[in-house]
Amino acid sequence: MKRGIWIGSLTLIAITLGLLNYLFRPLLRYPEPATLRCAGEARGRIAPLEEPRRIYGLGLSYAGHIAESPGLWEPGQPPVFEKRKRSINRSNQLPYPDRRALFEAAARVDPEHAEALDAKVGPIDPLLDYEVEIGLVVLEPIERKSLTDPDFAPPLGFFVANDITARILIGMAPDFVSTVDYLAEGKGLAGFLPLGDRQWTPLQPGVDLWPCVELITEVNGDTRQRSPSSDIIAGPREILLAVAESFGLMGFEPGDWVLTGTPGGVAMQTPGWIQRGLALLDPDAATKVAAMSENAASGRFLSPGDEVVVQAGFLGESRVRVVAVEPD
Repeated sequence: MKRGIWIGSLTLIAITLGLLNYLFRPLLRYPEPATLRCAGEARGRIAPLEEPRRIYGLGLSYAGHIAESPGLWEPGQPPVFEKRKRSINRSNQLPYPDRRALFEAAARVDPEHAEALDAKVGPIDPLLDYEVEIGLVVLEPIERKSLTDPDFAPPLGFFVANDITARILIGMAPDFVSTVDYLAEGKGLAGFLPLGDRQWTPLQPGVDLWPCVELITEVNGDTRQRSPSSDIIAGPREILLAVAESFGLMGFEPGDWVLTGTPGGVAMQTPGWIQRGLALLDPDAATKVAAMSENAASGRFLSPGDEVVVQAGFLGESRVRVVAVEPD
């Protein structure tokens, strides 16, 4: 009898410790910044930023942002997505999506799920978020096998971008495994990639060469993000390799863009143990949307009338004002 009690108690302790480790393990150790070769403006030249061939994105590449959103972070497996070309925004206005735009985005992933969710939920806020990032421009063809060589110096240009996201799309996913698909749609709405007007290109490609600038986001003059770009946890070659492996690409072509992730300070900040708990319980989309919508009153998410400025030193800046979209 006593032996059974002991076994039961030890089993319960083991389960509890395992659960605690699952929920809180991202808090144990965050990745260190990559070893990079910092380059200043004088080591390159400025040119206009041309239109892209395709746009890819990689998330959770700064320890500060991982701390804000550790639920999707797994070492060596960053979330990767494709940013839609319709998101390119060279204007001074950022469209604030209405309910129809949000559900149209969800329907691009799963029309039946979007229709069912639309019938279940009431008013919905997009939870519009900002992300200052450095973007890469592929200048010459790059083979995937070249990216496995630590001494390979990819031919790249660099620019600044604001990777806008409608965070509510994360909650609209029917299950946790679909989160990145819905996140991609939340980042791919029309006008959701405000850009600087320039591209900085090194005079000579270098191994792990990186424009070391200060990344800054201001909303209505209030600084929300401020971080050195050198705090990124992966160099440009590693970032390209992660994207190629995730999408099964044989390489990249000239004109391909890759957004490299944002530092800490975004509007959507959820403790890791809550995110991992939600992943474990995997509640239905209506429950998640209702829970996330409560964050709309935090005052950190973007609203019509807000001015958003992202800056990256000599890479330039993007400045937009959020505007409500008039219904057709």
